[in-house]
This record gives sequence, structure tokens and C-alpha cells, in this order.
Amino acid sequence: MEKLFELAEKVAEGKEGIEKLKAFVESESVVRKSFENPFRRSALIVSGDRPKHLRKVFQREADVIIFNVEDGVADSNKGFARLLLRKFLRNVSFDGSKEVVIRVNPLNSEFFWEDILELLPIVPHAVRLSKVEKPADVVVLDGIIKAYELSAGLPENTIKIQLSIETGKAIERLPEILSASDRVNVAYLGVLDLFADLGLSQELTKSSHLTTYLKAKFVSTCRAFNVSPIAPAYQDYTDLEGFEREASEEKELGFTGKMCVSVKQVGIANKVFSPTEDEVEEAKEIVELYEKALKEGKGGVTYRGKFIDQPIYRDALNKLRFLKS
Repeated sequence: MEKLFELAEKVAEGKEGIEKLKAFVESESVVRKSFENPFRRSALIVSGDRPKHLRKVFQREADVIIFNVEDGVADSNKGFARLLLRKFLRNVSFDGSKEVVIRVNPLNSEFFWEDILELLPIVPHAVRLSKVEKPADVVVLDGIIKAYELSAGLPENTIKIQLSIETGKAIERLPEILSASDRVNVAYLGVLDLFADLGLSQELTKSSHLTTYLKAKFVSTCRAFNVSPIAPAYQDYTDLEGFEREASEEKELGFTGKMCVSVKQVGIANKVFSPTEDEVEEAKEIVELYEKALKEGKGGVTYRGKFIDQPIYRDALNKLRFLKS
């Protein structure tokens, strides 16, 4: 793989032609295991045109790796980014410990079809569609993926759909958007783009009643449709205290994880969105007591002065899933 990155760096520097990168051999024997980690505490985004960042990306602790060819990649570099990602990911096995996601350009973009034709053969765990505004956007992508799966002999629903929610219209249509395809399993809230779309000051994104309201609305809608809500990126990657503070607030709102723009943010996100040791121990005790009560024909049990019933039992089971990841 080092030869690929050395070649890509030379192409990026203009020392080699793009044709040499196109000729780089793609493996036909890589393993594609489904995503087995049930958590998305950290979603690290990496630009597809940065060989340096791609080199060690699978060694990072992130639960989700998002390979980006949309915002953050200059228009003039998108072709190079697509090609490099294809050559890289077609030669890497996915062991199921990390969710591999390709973030493509919007449906109405001039780059969308090139993204799809070049990158679907990677067979990522999911395609993340940017700037979704209506259910029809999801339906179109679902149809494209379904056709590809059929042509490639893949089981239906091999490739999931993930959505970037970045406009006021998308927020208002969120229930219809999330239910437009059974493939939708994750939604990302883009607060900066959302506030720009609404004509609001970016200062309000830092801490305001409106920000809290929009985040809470987003989370409750996502969870109602069994879609994982991922919190927005924290742009100042040098301010790790601020990142942790915001992530902690978002965990309390119900987000399952957070976008990370730096590897330094990943460990913090994993810590914040994981249950503490005390929470895990309490969950073990609750599950044991509740299951014993069920065997005795009881509908609930008292634990430390609290009445434990089905919802609290289910919450405890969710926490114990971390022990199996």
C-alpha cells in the first residue's frame, strides 16, 4: 500500500501523471465484512485527496471513517480524490470493526454521478449523501444502490444510506426523509450549514436556545425512526476542552456520537459517548434483578429506591452492549 501512497503524492505534486495512478492494480480478493460494531461514538472525516491522512486511517480508534469527496475537497481535486480512494479502498479488507462511509456530492451536483460510478465498486458500508432536502433525494439514491447491488451480485441492503441534514427544509421534512428508504441508518446534523441556510449568525451555533432546540428536535426525530443521530463537528480542532464540553452536552440531548475533524478528538468522543464503569456495573445489576423478577412473574423490581420496569431494563441492556463491542 505504501507504493500507492508514494505514487499518489507524486501525482499530487505534479511529478507523475494521473495515468499512472489509474493503472494501479485493484485487488479482486479483499474481504468485505459487514459493520459489526454497534456504536458510532466517533465519526472521523478524512479528505480523499490527502495521501498523508489516508495512510494510517484504519489504525485510528474511530468507530466510523468517512472518506470525503464533497466539501473540503476542491473542485479541481475531486477527480484525484475519487481515484485515490478507489485504488486505496479496493485494496483494503474491511474487518467490520469500523464503518466505512463514502461522503458524495449532492444529487444536483455536477460531480454526483462521477462519485457514484467511481466509488460504489468499493462496496462501502454506507454512502453519505450531502445536502439532502426532500424524500425524493433518498429514493433516487436507494434506487441507484439497489441497481448496483443487483448487477454486482450483492445481497440486498449491503450498502446503507446516511444523510447530511443541513437546511431548514430538511429539518422540517425530516420524518419523511428518514422514512424514505429502509437503508437509512444514520443522519448527521450540519449546524453551520443549517444556520447559513436560515440566515442566522454563526455565533448562535456555539450556545443558544435555538441550537439546543434544533439539536433536540433532530435527535428525537432520528430516534423515532431508529436512525442514529450524529452530532455536528467542532471546528476548532485545537480546543479539545471545548470539544469535550460540547460533546457532553450533546450526549445529554441523546446523540449517539459526534463528528471528528481531527484524530485528537476521536478518543474524547469515544470516552464521552461510552457509559462509565459505574454505569456499566449498575446496568449489570439492573439486568440481573429485572430478569430474576420476570422469572418470578413480576412486572418490575425496586433497585436503590427506584422502580425498574421495561424501559429502564432496555436502557441497561443498551449500556451492556459496550462490553461486547
